[in-house]
Amino acid sequence: MDELHHALELDPENADIFNLMGLISLQQGAEYLAQVETDTCLRGRDAEAVRRDATAKFRDAEQKLSRATDLRPKFSEAWNNLSVAALQLQSYDEAANAARSALKDVTYAEPEVARANLGWALYQKKDIEGAWKELHEAASRAPGFCVGRYRLAKVYVDRGDYERAAEELDAVAAAKQCPIQEAFLLAGLVQQRRKDLARAKDLFGRCVNLAPRSCLAAECKRYGEMVQ
Repeated sequence: MDELHHALELDPENADIFNLMGLISLQQGAEYLAQVETDTCLRGRDAEAVRRDATAKFRDAEQKLSRATDLRPKFSEAWNNLSVAALQLQSYDEAANAARSALKDVTYAEPEVARANLGWALYQKKDIEGAWKELHEAASRAPGFCVGRYRLAKVYVDRGDYERAAEELDAVAAAKQCPIQEAFLLAGLVQQRRKDLARAKDLFGRCVNLAPRSCLAAECKRYGEMVQ
């Protein structure tokens, strides 16, 4: 950050600098959230204090990334990063609009990521059909994109289509590069709904093992103990 501030003094209208500063703030915010939810499971005032720090970092990221897009309106990477910041701040209209701005550039190298952010923003706005459309396209174009497939599975669960949800979650669970603890919890719940209790118990156990001290681990353990 010191080097970036020095660079900004030399070139105060450099969109790349603001984008990188925004990315760093996003990462710092994510690290604060990990302190609350993953590294350990904080509660009460301690959790509130750390969440405030995370929110401050996400707001700083939003400010920096907005500046990057002001300076370079066709900066798709910065637009997508701004969408991530807005999602963290639960500003879903802003997240959707930023993701759409990223997708306007047909040469953008990772459209599936922006499309998944758009789909997730629509999901949070209760636009389930719109969310399905964006997330299905993201997963179809990039089958190895684990976050997109997990989010698509959430849509299928909301639609009551547990078979398709299980297909998406099985793909995520089978990929070693996809340690998404939330996906294992959801997969266990889906298999429980499908009456495959042995599979559900295994998935709950794998969920716990991914991050044993996390809040989700406690939830997965509780569900696993309920499976007979």
